[in-house]
Amino acid sequence: MHLMEILIASFFILVGAEIRKELEHKRELIAPLLAALGGMVLPAIIFRLMQPDSQAWGAVMPTDITLALAVIALLGKRVDAKLRLFILALAVADDFLSLIAIGIFYSGKLNLATSASTIVAAIIGALLPKRDLVIKYLTPWSFFVVTPTVIIAHFPSHFSFDGTVNAYLIARVIGKVVGISVVAWLVTRKEMIGVGLLCGMGMTVSVVIAEISTEGAELESINTGIYLASIISGALGYLWLRLRSARVS
Repeated sequence: MHLMEILIASFFILVGAEIRKELEHKRELIAPLLAALGGMVLPAIIFRLMQPDSQAWGAVMPTDITLALAVIALLGKRVDAKLRLFILALAVADDFLSLIAIGIFYSGKLNLATSASTIVAAIIGALLPKRDLVIKYLTPWSFFVVTPTVIIAHFPSHFSFDGTVNAYLIARVIGKVVGISVVAWLVTRKEMIGVGLLCGMGMTVSVVIAEISTEGAELESINTGIYLASIISGALGYLWLRLRSARVS
């Protein structure tokens, strides 16, 4: 395995550990899981309708756990504990369902190294003992090492707004918010627009799906969409939750 695949594997071990931990609280996971489904299906449909020949629809689905936690950390006490747990559970459910999508829809494009660094690594993470320690140490590792390395390694050589980029941005920034907030409101009767915006940030898992589903110019466009959508969604999510907390207080 190359260095990048080892780093990706460490991230998916964290994902697996987070998934196993959340599964211990099945009742609390139902609402985030349903919201995650809404935030995956609608963006995928939007992207597929706008780019019917592209196989990269799966890249619009995942949420980057470390980026979401970073924004929550910046918000500090403005985000209450229940909302923080909901966002974390939703992000974990997102990545869990994305792993299933990789295994079902992209299995024919997975080589041994990619399989080991994604699905196998997540299974290992779920089976490891002392998951709290795994999460404690791998969360800062993923935030300070894995995510920045992925960002630098896959940074687009140029930014251009073609049809693929536009479709990705609409699916992510709009579709993700609508899918999550509508389903979350139906289940919890609470406004979750800020949550939907934060979950529009997808980096590591999205990059993996993009690499196994596309190549060449289309891959460059998808990577551009990933970066722009993460920046836009993160900034809007931060501002929305900050203003919302100010109104409440």
